Amino acid sequence: MSGVLGTIFSMLKKLGYLGMHYAYSIIHWVLKLFKIQLQKMNRTRAQKKMEKAFSGLGSEIYSLYKQGDESDWKNMPAVQQELKAIEEAESKVFQVDEAVEEIQNNYASKKAEIKEKYSAKRANIQSEEETE
Repeated sequence: MSGVLGTIFSMLKKLGYLGMHYAYSIIHWVLKLFKIQLQKMNRTRAQKKMEKAFSGLGSEIYSLYKQGDESDWKNMPAVQQELKAIEEAESKVFQVDEAVEEIQNNYASKKAEIKEKYSAKRANIQSEEETE
């Protein structure tokens, strides 16, 4: 009788570890989605700032054109300042993309770690059954 109860108990333990494996995987997946959504909002904010910087550059060049200034616009300080603002805004957009990739890589490694941990626990239960 104890053999049957032991088998049932070990099966329940295996099932529990399998459930914990999937529960932790789901929790980390939801956290990944939440973090990615936050980064997407940051990307949208950075893109709006980049569009505003492009607009500022265009208005600066147009104002120079309206003044009749035909000189080298690229070397003017106001235009240089607008170009610098555009570069900074573009770099922020790229930083957000890198952060999203990092989040996805961290999730993949955490998922593999969880799978390895609970697979080892289930295998340990199975090896204990075989030794008895």
